Amino acid sequence: MERIVIYCLVIIFSGTVAPKQNSPIRRQTRIIQLLQIVEQLKTCVNDTDPALLPTPENVEKHCEESAIKCFQEAPLTPSNNEEKKMRFDILIKQLRRKLPWKEARKTKPKCPSCDSFKEKSPQEFLDSLRSLLQKMISYDQHHHHHRCRDHCT
Repeated sequence: MERIVIYCLVIIFSGTVAPKQNSPIRRQTRIIQLLQIVEQLKTCVNDTDPALLPTPENVEKHCEESAIKCFQEAPLTPSNNEEKKMRFDILIKQLRRKLPWKEARKTKPKCPSCDSFKEKSPQEFLDSLRSLLQKMISYDQHHHHHRCRDHCT
């Protein structure tokens, strides 16, 4: 019994103390998970709710982190369907999990506040989030490819 507990603790801690060089892969994996969450959320959000959500668009590279936080903190509401509501709650918790960022910045960039963005419907809001995540994936892949091409021979 004691060995099982120790084994479980080792497994848990080995996952939390991952080496820093895995960070780009972890980030990429998390962004892909977020894309999947967005697609699932589209089937669970309340489309009939007239409430509009401030929606970041045309986000500059240095403001991605702040835009993602705006998306994560937005007050999306679930569908009235009980089953969809339960699914929605799970997906929202997953959406709001922290995204690993590449590097800590010494200075905070000047980025628009969440409430300064144009308000849009929940579906448009989720489309915009999907678009930002796709842009981040493509930038990361392009950036990694160039870095590797110059140094990985």
